[in-house]
Amino acid sequence: MEKHIRLLTIPLLLLFVVIGTVHAGKRGGGGGGGSAFYQVAPQVPVPESNPLTPEKIQLGRQLFRDRNLSDPSAGRTRVSCSTCHSGMMRLGFSDGRVRSTGVFGRQGKRNSPTVFDTAFLHSQFWDGRAKNLVDPISGEILPGTSLEAQALGPILDPLEMNNTPENVVRYVLRAYRSALLGAFPEIQQYLDTQYEVPIVYQAVGKAIASFERTVLSFNSPYDAYVAGNANALTTQQVQGLALFEGKGNCISCHAAPYFNDAVYTNADNTGFHNLGVFRQGFETDTNDANGGPLFPNTDLPEYEGYDLGRYYVTNDFADIGRFKTPTLRQLLCTSPYFHNGKYTSLRDAVEFVVRGTVANARDQFEGDFIGTIEPMIQSIRNQDWSEQEINNLTAFVRSLSGSCRSM
Repeated sequence: MEKHIRLLTIPLLLLFVVIGTVHAGKRGGGGGGGSAFYQVAPQVPVPESNPLTPEKIQLGRQLFRDRNLSDPSAGRTRVSCSTCHSGMMRLGFSDGRVRSTGVFGRQGKRNSPTVFDTAFLHSQFWDGRAKNLVDPISGEILPGTSLEAQALGPILDPLEMNNTPENVVRYVLRAYRSALLGAFPEIQQYLDTQYEVPIVYQAVGKAIASFERTVLSFNSPYDAYVAGNANALTTQQVQGLALFEGKGNCISCHAAPYFNDAVYTNADNTGFHNLGVFRQGFETDTNDANGGPLFPNTDLPEYEGYDLGRYYVTNDFADIGRFKTPTLRQLLCTSPYFHNGKYTSLRDAVEFVVRGTVANARDQFEGDFIGTIEPMIQSIRNQDWSEQEINNLTAFVRSLSGSCRSM
């Protein structure tokens, strides 16, 4: 276990569910019956630098939905965290778009990933660039704070919220002072000092992260099945599970219970893979914030217009074209799929993974990707896959989604 991270116990997790925490679906859905889902739910890792409290969760929920954290000059185009990670029905804490829209109608670079179960990831964003906060006073790295670091990133991004720490702190102290000091009483001593802006700004990220640690999805038909309800999965889904664990070797990257390999218990640079996802074409479009290419890649001009993925974080050529493994949970709610939103159909996404192409869906960008497809993926694609097998595998993946309706 990484130092300075503790696990939130299941009884405390249930307390937060009772007080109104958002999670996927309703307890008892999927045929599992009541608390059986939570008997198999993993414990949530919580950094020692940001203990989870009801006050932080409530403040974080409000800030998550507050458009005033974005550029104050953006008027009606202001956005909030929930603009791109909506808790509304059928959106699954994503936004259903190929690319999200920020202030002034600016388009982001990648598909918006879900917030569901991000509490278990060792890093955030498709390239994993958000890993830890740094204490603004001591300079110490704060382990396990990837959610906190991610929450603050979009606020500064010119394509998303386009704001500054100073603006955010000024607004939060005016609109949320009582709630802020109730959630973070230690902040009081830093107000009106040189540390006011960095300390309060980090508290915003800590509050939002606290709320996001309660956005969980362990109440799917699959969860009911492993909790003992043999009827929770259909015959087709059980056959798909056998393919998932066997021929498809999907568990190499999507092992239960997270169905993701970029989790906090794994090494920092694991969980990033190159599947040879085709370009969408928008990569050669312009960045609405400054008129330049979305991916100029000035250091590697031969790759202009290509999203280099993990390479932007590590500068390792082996990481060109690698992106973080997305969770398979709640996929029914989070279309379109992959880092560039290439496919809107879950079956098409599954077929692409196992075949490297999708029948009757070829386009001008097929085969146009960068880097090297991983041998593990190639070995899966070197097998013959029947239409029925792909249907069965898709049926199982569907069983990993509970209700798409927020509480």
